[in-house]
Amino acid sequence: MNVIRSSFIYSFFTSVSRVFGFLRDILIANFLGTGIFADIFFVAFRFPNTFRRIFSEGAVNSAFVPVYSKLISEKFLEDAKKFAGNIIVIFTTITVIIVIIIEIFMPTFILFLAPGFALNDEKLDELINTSRIIFPFLVIISIGSIYSSILNANNKFALSASLPIILNLFMILGILYAYVTSNNFLLFLSWSVIIGGIIQIIFLIASLKNNKIEITYFSPLITTNTKRFLSLFSTSFFSSGLLQINIFIGTIIASYETGAISYLYYADRIYQLPLALIGIALGIALLPSISKKIQKNSKTEVYNTIEETTKFAVLLSLPAAVGIFILPDLIVRILFERGEFNIESTALTAQALKFYSIGLVAFILMKIFTPIFFAYENVKPTLYVTFFNLVLNTVLSIILFIYIGFVGIAIATSISAWISVFVLYYYLQKNCYFIFSSKIIKPTILVLLASFILGIYIYFFKDYFDEIFISLYLGETFFLLFLVLSSILLYLFIISFYKPFSYTEIKKVFNK
Repeated sequence: MNVIRSSFIYSFFTSVSRVFGFLRDILIANFLGTGIFADIFFVAFRFPNTFRRIFSEGAVNSAFVPVYSKLISEKFLEDAKKFAGNIIVIFTTITVIIVIIIEIFMPTFILFLAPGFALNDEKLDELINTSRIIFPFLVIISIGSIYSSILNANNKFALSASLPIILNLFMILGILYAYVTSNNFLLFLSWSVIIGGIIQIIFLIASLKNNKIEITYFSPLITTNTKRFLSLFSTSFFSSGLLQINIFIGTIIASYETGAISYLYYADRIYQLPLALIGIALGIALLPSISKKIQKNSKTEVYNTIEETTKFAVLLSLPAAVGIFILPDLIVRILFERGEFNIESTALTAQALKFYSIGLVAFILMKIFTPIFFAYENVKPTLYVTFFNLVLNTVLSIILFIYIGFVGIAIATSISAWISVFVLYYYLQKNCYFIFSSKIIKPTILVLLASFILGIYIYFFKDYFDEIFISLYLGETFFLLFLVLSSILLYLFIISFYKPFSYTEIKKVFNK
């Protein structure tokens, strides 16, 4: 149950970070809307983040944590220091080389990954210049991600979860400074990303020192632990790479429709909130926890941990998905509809959000199931599933984009996610890592029933409550807050009535 408690810590700080993130996106929406310049920034910002996810949050993090956690659990602290330093040196070198190569060949890189921009020379030149400013962020954030992994492996989740606050604050300051001075939003936004990233690194290094976590940077690079890491990384790299290629394919397709990248971005930002608070938080906490239990050969504890984590993921994610599916227009309108973000932008972003919400539970379960394979150092199944997801999502995205436009990308993403979850579970079952039992099936059915009742309440009463709030001269923001709070209370009442979880289980979560 330490996983659940750790995930709550991560979720709390993540929620604070997301508040600042939404404030940042509200300002971007206000000044850039869903036009050409918004598309340019989102594409340019996505490039380094995509590579970062491949090298750091994806392959590196997943391969790093099990090896590092084992060294700590077995009290090989000197080896842990050297191992951490080796990985930082290796991947700093790799990312610097990548940045230099991409900076030189940026025009070719842009034409390959966002070919739709070639239809407008001015738009293309602006994207190239913006990307050249932002792309060195890859080096900064990759180093930061490894430092964060070290803290997470030592059960220090607060700082890594709160780091985006720093980046978001600097981006907000960049937008406001641009507004007050030159109105060159792209330029100041781009440089604020770099400055914010550097400040993040400073905070991480300070946190490592405060927690007395030492790293030895200058030692032989090729050690037994490094080889073990590289063995895990080689497979997980392709898995993470394929996943990011999947995302790039969505960008490539969307680049042919002006505004589509922005619609999908804003929708993605909204559904990423519950994904981060639930799925990513649980996944990050789960990996070091079960890695240590596996090293102790405590399979029963591993099984119980996965089971409890999955149950709580379903408990929290299903009602969130229901709410987003029924209220996409209201959510988008309250968050973004102002300035350059008009009624049309709201309607089109809401369409994408609605279809992303269908896959929300699947996205969260993928974040939980995937780390299990890395904890067991068996990453090939994730490679197979990712490749399958890539092919399926690409085919579906192209077909649906041709017939129904950018919304087809969101639909394809959700369908692919659900199918991939079932395939991942097949491999979990096949390897005897995890099997659904009555302990999880029964609560899931009850949560489904509770979420269905909740959906009926929101659907049939939202218009009635809207009229009341209008008569009281209260705005849509208060209306949404009322719906959210009343829905939470109703859901908790239904849950307490059907009891998908025992009070003993709940108590275990919040003890200590």
